[in-house]
Amino acid sequence: MTEFVEWFRYQLKASADGFEWAYSQIPSSFHVQLPPDPEYLGTWSPARHVWHVTEYERCMALPSMVEWLHDPSSTEEDWPDDDKAWAKVQERGLEGLISEFRRVRQQQIDLLEQLKNTDWNAPRETQWGQKPLSMVVTKTFQHTYEHGDTLLRMGLWWEESLEDEAGKSKDAGS
Repeated sequence: MTEFVEWFRYQLKASADGFEWAYSQIPSSFHVQLPPDPEYLGTWSPARHVWHVTEYERCMALPSMVEWLHDPSSTEEDWPDDDKAWAKVQERGLEGLISEFRRVRQQQIDLLEQLKNTDWNAPRETQWGQKPLSMVVTKTFQHTYEHGDTLLRMGLWWEESLEDEAGKSKDAGS
């Protein structure tokens, strides 16, 4: 495959669309709640998944792509991916999480055109070791699919999991 820019443009857009769709399938009243059945639905709220993916892309993926343009001003930002940082985000409010994700993703999609004459298979030093640009961008949409899968499970099974828990509680009380 030699059409890297076209391929990655499609992948970044499709995975973003799927991720946004998955989040939209979860009732908004659940967006900041921890899901039931953590073994299947995970231990983060849906909103935290969106924040996590956005911050990964803003702090790691996007700067890693910019490095291929030999831009010395591009540096990875500190990525405080922890409970303390998440608490601060919640204090500021969660409005616009999806729009911020879309904005950061669009920056990456727009950057692809500038990378069209890049050797996508030539390894360079990255935060993951000696890796080619194709791996860096692939990691972005893989990460989106990983968290999108969890969000899709939440959208499909959250309410059923609540019903199961209620049934178990009722049976235990009998």
